[in-house]
Amino acid sequence: MSPQTKRLLGIMAFTLLYPLLGPVVQYIPNPMVPGAIVALNMILPVLAGYFYGPVSGAVVGGVGTALAALLWVDPFDGLAIFPHIVMGALAGWTGKQRSELLSSAMILVGHALNMLFYLRLGLITISLEEVGVTALGLAAETMIDIIAIVLVIILLKRWLYHEERW
Repeated sequence: MSPQTKRLLGIMAFTLLYPLLGPVVQYIPNPMVPGAIVALNMILPVLAGYFYGPVSGAVVGGVGTALAALLWVDPFDGLAIFPHIVMGALAGWTGKQRSELLSSAMILVGHALNMLFYLRLGLITISLEEVGVTALGLAAETMIDIIAIVLVIILLKRWLYHEERW
């Protein structure tokens, strides 16, 4: 199998995994915020970007999130399309340095943009009393995401990382 075919199959797999993991992550509670979840499917655009390049990460972030928004009629995923495109592209751009930690840190960009969009468009509101708990919950989710990204990269880098990136 050619490297391009492997890359296309990998991109398709990451893209389809995003909406398929949606119902699964609903059962992963955020340890710091009651009622919140850890959206582990957000790591997929970062992984695609790291392994295949910025365009690949952006495609997985955009198409995967859009599919999830359409399949599960989720306004949070609908508003997360642009943040996940940016997050996947940045992970791909930083991935050429082959730094797992730098690429995994791009999840911070995704979380920050998501929160900005959700707050600005009124999907969530945070009272002054909830700011500390919300920040702690985001920090916990971000750390879980970073650890998961680094572990997956370390486990799969040998088979999935492509020097020729797009």
